[in-house]
Amino acid sequence: MKCDTCGKESTEVKRVVLDAGYDRTLAKALYNCPDCYQKKEDTKKSKKPTQD
Repeated sequence: MKCDTCGKESTEVKRVVLDAGYDRTLAKALYNCPDCYQKKEDTKKSKKPTQD
């Protein structure tokens, strides 16, 4: 399989479609290798507002 983000061959790719406040059901499917997946998850987490 190939990562749609970096183009690297990988034995595993992932895609998050639904999550709290995140809905990509109508978006073009992009599958990510574990490295790109983790980078995207980290980016999403850093954009979430913190609760005080």
